Amino acid sequence: MQWGQDENRTADPEREVVAFLNRRLGTGPALLWTDDVSGAAHWAETLRHHLGRPVEPAPSRPVRRLTAAEDSSLLLFQHHGGSRVRPDDTGTRQGVRLLPGHWLLLPPGCSCDLQCRPGAEPLALRIPTA
Repeated sequence: MQWGQDENRTADPEREVVAFLNRRLGTGPALLWTDDVSGAAHWAETLRHHLGRPVEPAPSRPVRRLTAAEDSSLLLFQHHGGSRVRPDDTGTRQGVRLLPGHWLLLPPGCSCDLQCRPGAEPLALRIPTA
């Protein structure tokens, strides 16, 4: 699993997340965190604008299992509460704990198990790779 903590952290979380996504789309699972836990609509519009590609809520957010389509990455954003995510290709049972402000990028075709309390599911955004 790759941990995407920037060496050059900025005071602008929007710019940092966009730079992170531009570097990581299509690679292994990656984690980034920000102190800004703005609403989902704000982040979807910001990412749509800066990435120049559609950013949409995933059609459904099953509580137990998430799978990124072959033609898109899946970006999870923990707005409140907490979740435990275990991507299939990490080879570990523990997985990653998402806290408020954490992002997890799942590349195309990647699946993960998701454990969280009802109402604490992370926001799931689909980002086409092309």
